[in-house]
Amino acid sequence: MTPQKWTSILLATLVLFTSQASFSQTDRTVKRNIATVLFASLGGAVLGLSTLSFYGEPQEHTENITLGALVGFVSGVGYVAYDSSRPTSPSYDYSQAFDQDQKSRRVLASMAKTPPMIQFQFDF
Repeated sequence: MTPQKWTSILLATLVLFTSQASFSQTDRTVKRNIATVLFASLGGAVLGLSTLSFYGEPQEHTENITLGALVGFVSGVGYVAYDSSRPTSPSYDYSQAFDQDQKSRRVLASMAKTPPMIQFQFDF
């Protein structure tokens, strides 16, 4: 086996066995995750394409496009994996808990404001 195969097998084993349990998120859908990975891959391919202008013979370096797409794909998958492993922040809806509508919540919020301890007033 070549050193590249050993490195890839070691990296894959490391990722599989050291991963944490993930938590599901309600706002992340499969469609949105696929779009994130797709656009990251497309962005990487565009960046790889933009490097061709730095070569005297750009047709000999077209593998930069596929390498950029691969780096974008890996970064997109990494971002989706990281984002889906974070727990969701709790969201509270107080209007249902207290059975109040929007107008009465505004009135209660304005009444709950305390006056400042020090007030300045300038008259001319």
